[in-house]
Amino acid sequence: MEPQIEKIIVLLIVLTASILTWKMVKDFYMTKFHKLFAHLIAVITSSFMLLSSMILFVPKNYQRGVGPEVEINFVGILTIVVMLVVLYIFFKYIPDNKNKS
Repeated sequence: MEPQIEKIIVLLIVLTASILTWKMVKDFYMTKFHKLFAHLIAVITSSFMLLSSMILFVPKNYQRGVGPEVEINFVGILTIVVMLVVLYIFFKYIPDNKNKS
């Protein structure tokens, strides 16, 4: 696959994961704090998701200008999906279970 196409695909995956993280965190904290604080917490959390998910796609022996900047791999995509599922479970199901008891 062409390096430019790989960059675009990785960028879309990483941005989608960050936006979904921002949305889940913001919706959760919106009920607990003021809108501004909820937004700040969500932005910080999604920034960490952006950085950590981008690191997953960096080649192991990366040297600037020598090889590709990103490599699409199954483990990276699977890790991002698992992180999003865990966040979804934490922010959607666990608070609801505590309120019902």
